[in-house]
Amino acid sequence: MSTDAALKPNLAELPDDPAFLKPLIVQLFETLQSRERRIQQLEHHMDLLLRRVFGKSREKLDPRQLVLAFAELSAEAISPATSEPPAEPDVPAANTAKKKGHGRRRTPDTLVRVEQLHDLSDEQKQTLGGDGNLILIGEEVSEQYEWEPSSLFVIVHRQQKYARREQLLVTSDEPLEQNVIVASKPPQPIPGSEAGPGLLAQVLVSKYGDHLPLHRQERIFARHGVRFSRQTMCDWCAGCAKLFEPLVSLLKTEVLDSHVLHTDDTPVKIRDAHAKEQLTGRMWTYVGDERQPFTFFEFTRSRERDGPARVLANFRGYLQADAFSGYDGVYLDSHGAIVEVACWAHARRKFFESRDSDSQRANLALARIRQLYEIERRVQERVAGDGHDLPLSERTAQIAAIRQQESRPILAEFRRWLDEQSTQVLPKSPLAGAIRYALNQWDALCRYTDDGQLAIDNNAAERTVRAIALGRKNWLFVGSEQGGHTAATILTLITSATRHHLDPFAYLRDLLRRLPTTAQCDLVNLLPNRWQPA
Repeated sequence: MSTDAALKPNLAELPDDPAFLKPLIVQLFETLQSRERRIQQLEHHMDLLLRRVFGKSREKLDPRQLVLAFAELSAEAISPATSEPPAEPDVPAANTAKKKGHGRRRTPDTLVRVEQLHDLSDEQKQTLGGDGNLILIGEEVSEQYEWEPSSLFVIVHRQQKYARREQLLVTSDEPLEQNVIVASKPPQPIPGSEAGPGLLAQVLVSKYGDHLPLHRQERIFARHGVRFSRQTMCDWCAGCAKLFEPLVSLLKTEVLDSHVLHTDDTPVKIRDAHAKEQLTGRMWTYVGDERQPFTFFEFTRSRERDGPARVLANFRGYLQADAFSGYDGVYLDSHGAIVEVACWAHARRKFFESRDSDSQRANLALARIRQLYEIERRVQERVAGDGHDLPLSERTAQIAAIRQQESRPILAEFRRWLDEQSTQVLPKSPLAGAIRYALNQWDALCRYTDDGQLAIDNNAAERTVRAIALGRKNWLFVGSEQGGHTAATILTLITSATRHHLDPFAYLRDLLRRLPTTAQCDLVNLLPNRWQPA
């Protein structure tokens, strides 16, 4: 089929509904802009390639080229018919929107303020006639941000040691039943370690929150005059993860108590030098709903079904995920207790990737999906406005009612169109694959209209694994399977704290100070939604 024939639309297949034609036009404009950007990118790459193969290696610009370039611009700006520059369009002054200035934001009250007084020097005052000739009438006050490097300091623990004047003949292991008594210091996160809670929290947040590998932190600490080897910091991370395990286990229980659970996974390389293993593990994320606002991470050696099956063994509710076949066994084993919810973002991606092979049909499908997302946008705006103060049950009931009334008819029409096109497209074409994906997942794709707590896509989980993908570009791999479990434990706390708008450094530092002396029954008060700094 020629390109011209592929671009000509079949008028018989175009819809007559004006409400559908509007998103279709928007989708076509986006397609054209995407292709235009792609053409410009390819032309730029071709120009660079030709210049590298046939052009001169130097980058010196001949002034005569500028003369030719400005001459061409002048010729384009002047109309050939009138030989005069084109007239500026008449724009009423009232319709000209005034640009808003950015301005300076008010400095937070939580920052420490250091005042500096600026006065005239003695020489300047003498020039003006001395202090007797000057009257202080006020001052001009301005604020300026400043930065000092983070401080690394040493805490010297001095434990007083006492001896009894009258020695005991019989002693025991109890400190107060010995002849020599040493005052105890506060329990440490890692017994015997030279790192305090603040230093440990800094290393953890820098690596797993700010994606700063340990070898870079090693150089940063060296600039402060202290060398902490990356091997030592790796042991610190493992020791902290062991301390966090009881709290993370409690957080996992809270996440699995959700009514709706989002899950996804991303690959993580394992390079174990001791075991001489090189394989690809998986980091799984489980995102709780509004009632259980936590995020839990799990690490496995592979992408087998055993990982999610073990975590979801006691879960009951809606599970929103992609079409990974490993979840099929989870749904079957639960005997209906776990309900599958599919992701429209994945379905849309299939149609988006098939635009080059069948542009007209792909754009029609994308326009239908755009209608569904436009309804969701209006629903979220309404929830954020009028329904913000409503109870969760009433708010979700309103969302479900709107979806049943507005989204369901669009889904029914879309299903009819998919059934028709499935018999007309080439069986092995990209568009046929996109249609099969949507039809195979259809019931799960439409399930979000039944419950207002469900989302149209699985982007909540996708956003959490995106941070891992970003960090993976820096630290590249984990050094062992245990290193993967350490990363999952710390990422669980950092991500959950960030979800509650907490400072992850302050949160982890406080946990490292309090966990050594916190009883199991009091761990619930250290969860991000209940945590209060000591």
